[in-house]
Amino acid sequence: MFIIKFLLNTKTSLSNILSILNKQRREFSDKCEILTSIPGIEKNCNNLYQAEYITPESIIYAYDQELLTIPEVGISFVKKLRERLGRV
Repeated sequence: MFIIKFLLNTKTSLSNILSILNKQRREFSDKCEILTSIPGIEKNCNNLYQAEYITPESIIYAYDQELLTIPEVGISFVKKLRERLGRV
């Protein structure tokens, strides 16, 4: 009897965890969908969003030095971004 209760509780807990993860994935997907209108932004999407660059315009008009303070955003990313946008 104990094993059955344990397994049912585990199943419920796993279902709750998966539900939370799916919700977070959808929210992340919605956030990144906006930013990925800029070519090449997919890899750094989450970091840019967490740094409060939530629109393509905010990234386009940001100074290079500001972007370089974001984790996993390096000079090569910024250079490629500017080349793609025609702003070197």
